[in-house]
Amino acid sequence: MATNDSALSRWMNSLDVLVEKRYRQAAAGMKLLANPPAADVGTSECEVAYKKDKMRLLHYTGGPQKKAPVPVLLVYALINRPYILDLQQDRSVVQTLLGRGLDIYMIDWGKPTDGDRFLGLEDYVERYMDDCFDVIMEKSGQKSISVLGYCIGGYIASVYASLHPEKVRNIALMASPLDFGIEEGMLHLWTKAEYFNPELVVEAFGNAPSEFLNSGFTMLDPIGNTVIKYMGLAENIEDKEFVDMFFRMEKWLSDGIPVAGAFYIDLIRDGYQRNLFVKNQLRVNSRKASVDNLTMPMLAIVAEKDHIVPPSSTLGLLKVAPSKDKTTFSFPTGHIGLSVGSGSHKDLWPKVAKWFLDHSKTPSSKR
Repeated sequence: MATNDSALSRWMNSLDVLVEKRYRQAAAGMKLLANPPAADVGTSECEVAYKKDKMRLLHYTGGPQKKAPVPVLLVYALINRPYILDLQQDRSVVQTLLGRGLDIYMIDWGKPTDGDRFLGLEDYVERYMDDCFDVIMEKSGQKSISVLGYCIGGYIASVYASLHPEKVRNIALMASPLDFGIEEGMLHLWTKAEYFNPELVVEAFGNAPSEFLNSGFTMLDPIGNTVIKYMGLAENIEDKEFVDMFFRMEKWLSDGIPVAGAFYIDLIRDGYQRNLFVKNQLRVNSRKASVDNLTMPMLAIVAEKDHIVPPSSTLGLLKVAPSKDKTTFSFPTGHIGLSVGSGSHKDLWPKVAKWFLDHSKTPSSKR
C-alpha cells in the first residue's frame, strides 16, 4: 500500500511540475503577444529599377558578381506583402537564388487605395508586368527572361506568358491556383457562383479588404491557425530562433493589403467560377490569353500539405499546356512553408535554382 502511495505521490509531483511549466510558458507567450518584439523582414539589399503608380520593380544586388545571363522575375500575389520571399537571411527565396548566381528581380505591387478599385487583370498584366519585362530585358540585354509566380502571382504570370510568349524564356509556378475546375479545397467550394458573389464585396467596400481576406484564410484551418499556432509558441518560448521566426510571420500576416476591386471580381468570376484560362477562353483587353502559347519550359512547385491551393490546381495547367519541357517539384509542406520552411531551403530551393540555371545557359541576343 505504501508503495502505491509513493508512486501516486511521485506522479502528482510530476504533474504539478508540468502544469507549472506550462503555466510559465503560456504567461511568457501572452506577454510577448501583447508586446511583440521588433521583427526585421525583407532585408536583402536591392534597388528600385522601375516604378509605376504604386508598383515598384526591385532589383537585388547581392550574390556573386557574375550572374546567369537570364534574369528571374519573382511575381508574388496581390494579397499580403512580397517580403515573404525574403523573410530572413537563412530562409529567403531571394537569398537562396541569388547565392547560386541568378539575377533576381521582384515586383512589389504596392497597397491599392480607393482610387485603384478599377484596376483589373488587364492592368496588372498589360500595364505593370509588361513594363517590368521591358525594363529587365533592356537592362540585361536579353530578348526574354524567366519568371517565377507564387500563388495568385502565378496566375498573373501564366496569363502574361500566354499573351507574350516571346518574352518569357521559362516559367515556374509555385503553389499557384490555375485550374479552378478541381473539386478540392475549401476555397473552390466557398467561391462557387451559387454561394458567393464577389460584386457584392466590391460594392460594399470598393476594394476587397485585407481583414476580410485574411479571416477567410484563417477559417480554412481554424484550429491550426489559432489554438495550435499559439500552443506552439508557448511550447517553444525558450527557443529564440523559433520565437524570432514566429513574430516575423506574425508581422507578415498582420501586414495585409486589400485587393483592387476589379481584379478581385476578375479572379473570382473568370477564375474560380468559370475557369476560363485553362478552358482556353480567357480574354484580356479583347485578346485571347491562349494556353496554346505556353510552349516555353515550365516548372510546377507544389506543397503536398497545401490547404489553400491544392497541388492539382497548379498541375492542371501543365496538363493542357503544349510545352514539351515540364518539371514538377513536390515538397511535403504547406502553402507558406514552401517559401519559409527550413527544409524547403535545404532541399527544394537549390533544385529550383539549378532548374533556372540549366534553362538559362545560352544567352539570347540583345534587343
